[in-house]
Amino acid sequence: MMSRLQFFIRFSRFYPLSPQIRKINLSPSTPPLSLLHGPSGLQENFYGSRKTTIAATIDGNDNVPTLTPLQGSDVKKPSKQKLAAIIGGVGAALLVVITGVVVYFCLMRLKRLIRRESDAASSVPLPPVVWERENISPGAGAGTVSPYDTYNLRQLSILELEQATDNFNEINIIGEGSFGLVYKGLLDDGSIVAIKRRLHYPVQYFANEVKQIACVHHKHLVKLIGYCEENLQQFLVYDYLPNGDIGNHLYDSEGLPIGKLEMRQRLIIALAAAKGLEHLHCLSPPILHLHFRTRNVLVDDNYTGKVSDFGLSKLLVAGYHAESSSAFDCFRDPEVRWLEDFSERSDVYSFGVFLLELISGREALGRNQSDTQGNLVLQAKGTRDLYNFVDKTVRDHASQAVKQMSELALLCVDTGTRPSMKSVVKELERIQEGEICHLHSGLGEEIGIVTLGSDLFK
Repeated sequence: MMSRLQFFIRFSRFYPLSPQIRKINLSPSTPPLSLLHGPSGLQENFYGSRKTTIAATIDGNDNVPTLTPLQGSDVKKPSKQKLAAIIGGVGAALLVVITGVVVYFCLMRLKRLIRRESDAASSVPLPPVVWERENISPGAGAGTVSPYDTYNLRQLSILELEQATDNFNEINIIGEGSFGLVYKGLLDDGSIVAIKRRLHYPVQYFANEVKQIACVHHKHLVKLIGYCEENLQQFLVYDYLPNGDIGNHLYDSEGLPIGKLEMRQRLIIALAAAKGLEHLHCLSPPILHLHFRTRNVLVDDNYTGKVSDFGLSKLLVAGYHAESSSAFDCFRDPEVRWLEDFSERSDVYSFGVFLLELISGREALGRNQSDTQGNLVLQAKGTRDLYNFVDKTVRDHASQAVKQMSELALLCVDTGTRPSMKSVVKELERIQEGEICHLHSGLGEEIGIVTLGSDLFK
């Protein structure tokens, strides 16, 4: 039989010894023998696992070695697991951030594409829209409206509009139209809007008429984005155009020219307004503006013209009489006396007056149709010197364009045969093309450089 020491030595070959101190008892009466590695002797350890230190004790009674697990006091937690966890967490966070950024840019790109397609679709007349014939007025249809055609029309509360206008503070009034006072407002979502307010005129089918207006979309029509009807008041909420109506850029408070716009800009605005009216007349049934005038042509940051206040015929007082409001005399077709008498010809006449204001730079102030001093139409028809009639800002420039535009305006206000708005658009496009060619030919024109493809020519 091998000795106990030989057994231990052979046993230690199969179990690696730890550098920690472990005792080996040969018998109960024998002092403990320590095997140490180092200056003090030989020290042997046995490991059963990475976290457990095992010592071998040979009992002298039964000669059977016993293994006693001992917890290592200096066992350290592995740092590689911590490092892997940190790296994994940082990587996951970066992945979430990158995914969010990618999704955001994809949504923004999709939004731009949708807006671009909407603008492209608005540049041509919409396909005929057939409305129910019940309750149709000469200006708009009043049939059943699909909610999908209203382009997210918002029904606002009067509380929202009061907050948007600081309780309809007078300092926020920016104008007055056929529907009532117009306020500049700021909605909760940050949108800057123009709010038209009408008091004490309850109108049947108000919401349905408003939805009909919201169905009409075109680049040169001001967009209706919301409405409200509460407390015997009606509100129409439109996009806000910062440059206001074109009259602010033509004449002062007394209606005299201020010479701010060049002929090129006046021609662009005229063409934009003509396209807006043409689109309304192309609908089925056609929508008549009825109240077209210079202050209903608004301009945006790029001086792109947009027609406002269209389709409001049934929202005004029933039984409207043409002579009941002298504010529209200069722009109203003299052949019309009752609302039922309006037609596309009536809008063409109003557009002709608008052209005369653009050419002369003066406001059509006349309220007496027989007063040649105050009636711009009669002045234009009676003038023999076009040079003195037109605005001096454009008097010495683009004389050919001024002459052709004046002739077109006189055709529009003629009591006989008048052109359709489609013909007016074509003629203005022809005049514009001639003006562009004239500018590029360099024949002494000093109007400025025209950049083709810009927003001004869309």
